[in-house]
Amino acid sequence: MDRLEIRRKNFIPPFSSGHETPIGVAYDSGNYAAALDKLLEHIDPAEVKQQAEALREQGIYRGIGFCTYTEICGNAPSRIVGPGGFGLQGGGWESATVRVHATGAVTLYTGTSPHGQGHETGFAQIVADRLGIDPQNIDVIHGDTQTGPFGLDTYGSRSLAVGGEAAARAAEKVATKAKAIVAHQLEADPADIELHDGKFIVRGSPEKGMALADVAGAAYVPENLPDGMEPGLDEQTFYDPENFVFPFGAHACVVDVDAETGKVEIVRYIAVDDCGPAINPMLIDGQVHGGITHGLGQALFEQVHYDSAGQLVTGSFVDYALPTAAELPSYETDRTETPSPVNSLGVKGVGEAGTIAGSATVTNAVIDALRPLGVTYMDMPLTPMRVWEAINEAKGGPQ
Repeated sequence: MDRLEIRRKNFIPPFSSGHETPIGVAYDSGNYAAALDKLLEHIDPAEVKQQAEALREQGIYRGIGFCTYTEICGNAPSRIVGPGGFGLQGGGWESATVRVHATGAVTLYTGTSPHGQGHETGFAQIVADRLGIDPQNIDVIHGDTQTGPFGLDTYGSRSLAVGGEAAARAAEKVATKAKAIVAHQLEADPADIELHDGKFIVRGSPEKGMALADVAGAAYVPENLPDGMEPGLDEQTFYDPENFVFPFGAHACVVDVDAETGKVEIVRYIAVDDCGPAINPMLIDGQVHGGITHGLGQALFEQVHYDSAGQLVTGSFVDYALPTAAELPSYETDRTETPSPVNSLGVKGVGEAGTIAGSATVTNAVIDALRPLGVTYMDMPLTPMRVWEAINEAKGGPQ
């Protein structure tokens, strides 16, 4: 059976509000066929097969590999990961505080600490969208429990789906209070206040409105606030989701293998991932690029190797092979967007997507390339020596 056909037969039909699996895990949303369809808009397997037949005469074996995946992300639900579930002695929530200063400037304190993913940019965008200001006017402070709330950090592709949602909810609380202040100042119903072009306006009367700085002034100089409202414009959220999120995708890789040397060259790599609505497409691409690189490194280069005396000989980066730009192609990326019902942003994780698909995709491609030579299986990493040995073993030649 064709390898893509068997995948399609196993895809769950599109769903938007949960799918219970036999082991009791409920996927949030998915449209797996759409991701594969999008992938095939970028590459034609039949064309690659024709190219492979022509290259074989030159001793070059071209192959194409695929991987379709579903991942569990947003490591969070305390009821599942806590003492009564997985047994972790803690919760899985995340925190955020949105503080609007008297000047109208904003500080976001998040318990999710980035280490290069660009959370500061994405989180600032989320808060800015809900308060009608430029993201440049938002300071994002992370990893500082002296000034912000206690948090549970970043791992398991949870930062946006849990930490970002906490930031969104704190910002919504601020916006709700801001609308109440504006409604009181302009003698309108709070339900009629909406955010438009950077101002909280009365619906249908855009000339009647207040910018966030004006609202902050009214909140911190409380001469005319609604009865019973506390001064200030500062809100906090601890968000504990009801479920994980489940991103998915489809990747393809084209490789050329030199049968004489066993060297593998990656010709093309195409990734279609679905992490819900994109907050910042450039950050998504950066995460996917880094993840694929790690996956390809595992598949082709990286290994812990001991000599016959038990001495580790790959104990430093002098000896431990890592992929560089010289060994990798320019990745081609695309997305489908299937919102998650778990959070108001509809987002899913993407930090590990490339690592999940990368190793399987390139390994499948190498096996496809070598199938005419009788090779049907190899263990990673697919180093030139291992590829050469597999070819010769299939031929019945020297090892």
